[in-house]
Amino acid sequence: MTDGAFMSIKLSGGRFKGDGLPFFVLEDLAPLQDMIVDVAKWLYREEHGRKRSPPDFDQSCLKITGLGGGNAAVIGVDAARTIPDGLSAAHRERFATASDNIVKVIGLAEQDAVRLTGLMPPQCLMYFKRVGGSLAENEVMEMTSANRRTARLTPHSREVLTRHPVEETTGTVTVRGAVSEVDLKNARFRLEPIHGAAFDCQFSEQHRGVVLEALASYKNSECSDKVRVQLQTTGAYGQQGRLQSVETVRSVNALDPLDVHARLDEFRNLQDGWLEGGGVGQSHAGLDWLSDVFDRYYPDDLPLPYTYPMVNGGVILEWNFGIRNPDMEINIESHTGEWYVFNSDAKSGEEEKVVNLDGPEGWTWVCERLRDIMPPGRG
Repeated sequence: MTDGAFMSIKLSGGRFKGDGLPFFVLEDLAPLQDMIVDVAKWLYREEHGRKRSPPDFDQSCLKITGLGGGNAAVIGVDAARTIPDGLSAAHRERFATASDNIVKVIGLAEQDAVRLTGLMPPQCLMYFKRVGGSLAENEVMEMTSANRRTARLTPHSREVLTRHPVEETTGTVTVRGAVSEVDLKNARFRLEPIHGAAFDCQFSEQHRGVVLEALASYKNSECSDKVRVQLQTTGAYGQQGRLQSVETVRSVNALDPLDVHARLDEFRNLQDGWLEGGGVGQSHAGLDWLSDVFDRYYPDDLPLPYTYPMVNGGVILEWNFGIRNPDMEINIESHTGEWYVFNSDAKSGEEEKVVNLDGPEGWTWVCERLRDIMPPGRG
């Protein structure tokens, strides 16, 4: 394995006899890009107790950096070319740990078992539907991590990874909702999520003030005025990544009334016909995407927009700046936004643009325009 590489792959059997690599292998290897990055991002979030991971993970590019004899391909990250300032030492270590964890999981699958606790989130197993997807019965994709851990991916172990029931695993959970009950004697409270079933959990002394304030708001305010909280906790997952139980609470924070993620959670409750018989229910996958990219690319120094559901199943973000008021109608299926600026003095629109919101470029453009339009002192 070359210096700096964190995984090597050797293909053997069947069509891999002799030197050289068949072209179809590239399709089997390509999903490793997303899988390793996703596991590395998950490791960062678990380490820091955060939902958001820095964008430099997504800017990384995995490359085959060399070919060895006997069909060996070496995979590494060429950070100098893909990220201007390079990956930090900690991020490099997370990429190496991610590759090692993937090899560990494959090794478990060789023994007809899957255990993910501390290794990766359950949804990452779905990458094995594509990684090694062209392997025939007598062919093997042998993976070795940076610390020399080795495991063999075969058609059998791939089937175990994609079909075998996943035993319970734990991970960071972020839930938003209202505090409806508090048991001060036992330091427990009940959270009613914006979307999902209510549950009880323990709180520490440092969270007491926020919990009691949220409870008082729940009892004394109209629904629209309730103080909502964001709860970050450790949760246990079963099959299909479903939340089974809530364990240690890491943080409880009051949410801004305009919190975009909370509003998107509300939209998950909308069904077809929600607006006087019309109105399309929002795609949960689309809402997941919008919540993720907004969290990742929208900076804290800009004011939060008003967030509304659209009749056609989209989401509209609106900023009220006084005279020049931007809004963006977002198609959560195509991941595009129709940017529009209305000038109240002229009573007409002055700017329109369709923006690709899948990556940082589109959001950077939106944020730059907001800073240009925003009156001084509104940040």
